[in-house]
Amino acid sequence: MSKHTIPNIKESPVGSVTSDLEPALHNQGVQGRDRQSQPVLRPRLACKVNTYSDRIILSQDGRDFDFQINGQSGEALEKLLSMMDGTKSLSELQQRFSPNDTEVINTIVRNLDEQGLLDDVAQLRVHSGIDTLLELEDLTHELLDKSVEENPFWKLIKSTAPELPINVLYGFAIENYHFFSRKCCFQSPVLGFQSSTKVRQLLNELYCQEYGQDELAMEALNVIGISHEELTDTMPLPETMAMCNGLAFWANFEPLFFLSTLGVLADRTFKNFKLYLTACERLELDSRFIDPIRQLVNTKLKREQENLTRRIFQEIPHIDRETRQRFRGQTYLFIEMYNNFHRAIGHHYSSAPHLLRRVSAI
Repeated sequence: MSKHTIPNIKESPVGSVTSDLEPALHNQGVQGRDRQSQPVLRPRLACKVNTYSDRIILSQDGRDFDFQINGQSGEALEKLLSMMDGTKSLSELQQRFSPNDTEVINTIVRNLDEQGLLDDVAQLRVHSGIDTLLELEDLTHELLDKSVEENPFWKLIKSTAPELPINVLYGFAIENYHFFSRKCCFQSPVLGFQSSTKVRQLLNELYCQEYGQDELAMEALNVIGISHEELTDTMPLPETMAMCNGLAFWANFEPLFFLSTLGVLADRTFKNFKLYLTACERLELDSRFIDPIRQLVNTKLKREQENLTRRIFQEIPHIDRETRQRFRGQTYLFIEMYNNFHRAIGHHYSSAPHLLRRVSAI
């Protein structure tokens, strides 16, 4: 394990380490000069930071760097390292931690760069959370528009032909009940979002808005003789569980990507249920079945003008390029699961002899 001594942030040592950053570091520490032509340095750590008692351990690719710390200077150093995420300029860090002697921060940056622990000290274009969300929304809507046009289920629903099997309409209500009733599995993990109190408040607001969707679906199913007890003994289609499990996985391990799906998912669910309601009315299903569906569309699925998902992502200051690329790849998988969910409803319920897939019958 390599050992290094980082200068005390509250003191003013003179650094003796030189690096390729030296000219830029020097220029940013000189007062009274025209800095407009100088590069803006935004240090970003390329390692993991762990604190143990009187030391900070920086780990990178099997290498560990041990920095001795003490008291308040150790706390300040830990805070400084946490802010080296590529979004803060060197001058901002200097003013925050050592306004009277900028060379202290310069020395720390030199030491880190000498050990290859900074992977980007050039100017970084900050890509905000809302920018990322808008890009993902465009991609998602593009993929959804294509999939809806090709999906046999939605072709059936939008068709005015009289041969639409009524069981497909009932099956849609059954599978959406299973989906609604499992929302807690993929919404609960993000309610404790640690990065922002504001985001936690918005998530709780969203959770409250969507409460009761499963009860309205159940109310409609009661009309056709399906009780809550029977549904408890019923398996959802594999494609329904795949979508629930996928969202639960992202909620636990990729919460930001999961949050990016919520707005589109709510918008599409609202539009899909409007199409579904039109089909139910066209085939003149029992009004007692249709009324809870209409209430679901008008109250539980309808969103206010302000988009909660966008308000959430306005609280996210930056998402790096690698994360954005990963999110785009996951968007394709999300759309595939969403498309398969509806395709499976049309395929299964158009020919199934029984509406319910009972666990007790296995």
